[in-house]
Amino acid sequence: MEITERQVIADHTYASHILVLGSREAAFTYAISSAGVTYAVTAACSRGNITACGCEPAVRTRKELPPNGWEWGGCSADVTYGMRFARRFLDAREIEGDARSLMNLHNNKAGRKIVKALLQTECKCHGVSGSCTVRTCWRTLPSFRQIGDALMKKYYRARPVIAITPPPPPTVQTLDAMSHSMLPEMVPILGNDAKTQGKPNDFAKPRHNRQPLLKKTGKSRRPHLVLKRTKVTGGPSISLKRIPKRSELVFLQPSPNYCEPDLTQGSLGTQGRYCNRTSKGTDGCDLMCCGRGYNTHQFTRTWQCRCKFHWCCRVHCETCMERTEEYTCK
Repeated sequence: MEITERQVIADHTYASHILVLGSREAAFTYAISSAGVTYAVTAACSRGNITACGCEPAVRTRKELPPNGWEWGGCSADVTYGMRFARRFLDAREIEGDARSLMNLHNNKAGRKIVKALLQTECKCHGVSGSCTVRTCWRTLPSFRQIGDALMKKYYRARPVIAITPPPPPTVQTLDAMSHSMLPEMVPILGNDAKTQGKPNDFAKPRHNRQPLLKKTGKSRRPHLVLKRTKVTGGPSISLKRIPKRSELVFLQPSPNYCEPDLTQGSLGTQGRYCNRTSKGTDGCDLMCCGRGYNTHQFTRTWQCRCKFHWCCRVHCETCMERTEEYTCK
């Protein structure tokens, strides 16, 4: 399983600090961890390493159609089992029900969904002398690098969110008081469209026929995440009242300034970090040093070279020298 260096945090000490914040880095970490569990379990199922699963059982009933003239067959990856296992394994820790738990659960789901979304279709032709008597297609896992790259794109497009709990609906007693304080023609009617206008509703029914609103709206009162935006630069964040897409990564807090050291935020800064002067990537001095410039260190490196074995019994080596340079951020 191969992923790029920027997609994992090798040092768990640093990772623990990053995960404390509800930042987009934490969002990516949770998503790729969930994707990794889903991927590993699904691959193990396909190899027959787990007795509880194997090939996808519902492959014959899938709605997607293979290429014209082909049929589903072979052993398709049972990604449904992998997703279910990852959900039970990772989501079980998020029991607090607070904003951070909602964020983690959302990103866990996004990580699982990306594995399913990137499944690839492979087809093979069977028959004597290439006659293609039987043609079958099946679904396989992509490389994990593809999954990591897709999640990196979602990392850069991650959405800021806030957690809200809808206000409780009015009780039956409150509605009774409202209805008695109005004239009969002023009693509010729930339905204003052509289908419901003029028909009796919960406001106008006798007490014993009324349905408590709490039963109807209980699920809607659960805390959930909504997108937020900044009204003006530096202004307060306001809710957009739109639930983020399940495939999006979400975060609660802005990322710290990783250019400067701030141990409370889990940032060690980039001062003194080695960089590549000629690289335009994340390891390049221009990017890593955050515009502060870099120092050039010249030194001579020596090592044993051109070693030969002489009978008997010794090894003779020459000493090679090389003048080289290293660069560190200011």
